Amino acid sequence: MEQEPKKHACSGLVEGDGRVWQELLQQIIPQLYGMFLKSWPNPSLAEELVQKTVFDAVRGRNTFDPEKGSGEEWIFGIARNNIRLEIRKRAARPTVDGDISAYLDVMDTEPLPDELLENKETADIVRTALGQLEEKEQTTLRAMYIEGLSAREIAERMELTEKAVHSILYRARNSLRAKLKQLARLDKQEHDK
Repeated sequence: MEQEPKKHACSGLVEGDGRVWQELLQQIIPQLYGMFLKSWPNPSLAEELVQKTVFDAVRGRNTFDPEKGSGEEWIFGIARNNIRLEIRKRAARPTVDGDISAYLDVMDTEPLPDELLENKETADIVRTALGQLEEKEQTTLRAMYIEGLSAREIAERMELTEKAVHSILYRARNSLRAKLKQLARLDKQEHDK
């Protein structure tokens, strides 16, 4: 008797039945979020990885095979793959252990890595440098690199044109780069004493 609802739920996943997906996702999204948060104590990244996992599952629903396990196990497998991908992506980024200059070269194309903000000394330098920028530059950089918003979303939030946001970002990155270099030099001089 119990096999029939389980069989229906499995076929509902593959067929994209909204109710089946909703029930499953209501159960496992908090677990997925907790799993990602344990890997990186960054709520924004955890939310992004949950969304990616759900999107990957829905998009790849035809690959679900109930013979290999439950829907939950299948989605958690996708989540583990997303953790591996994130680890590889992070490994490819420049390291920032006390040396910000290596990161500055790719700052225009890469978001601030979480490792940068998790390293206390470096995070203090970044916070200090951000604090020395004009308010509009600070707001724009935080929205882009810490909150992960797009230029369009920032423009809507700040009631500006997208072009204006790109202009502010350009100036803000240059200002931040200069401040970080200055602060990193001062920090290095203090450590060398």
